Amino acid sequence: MICDVLLTKKDKKFIARVCQYPEIVAEDDTEEAVLSATRVKLKTLFSGSRVVKINIEPESYEHPWFKYAGMFSNDSDWEVFQEVIGQYRKETNSNIDIV
Repeated sequence: MICDVLLTKKDKKFIARVCQYPEIVAEDDTEEAVLSATRVKLKTLFSGSRVVKINIEPESYEHPWFKYAGMFSNDSDWEVFQEVIGQYRKETNSNIDIV
């Protein structure tokens, strides 16, 4: 098994943190020693254990605004509304002074 380890040097000490298992942290004077200690801690964690994958079905979720989707699909005034918005935008944009 290959694990990603974040190796940091701080105040003449090396610190190793296993990215997948944040509870595993080792600290020692040399890089080799800290990596060795990390391997020991990982082997201890995995002895008598195994990694399995499980599938979790997501809960159904409906967005609270979903019930409003399409509420204007049969509105006869929609095109007129769009034209009025377009006209308003043209008027306000023409009144903007660009410096």
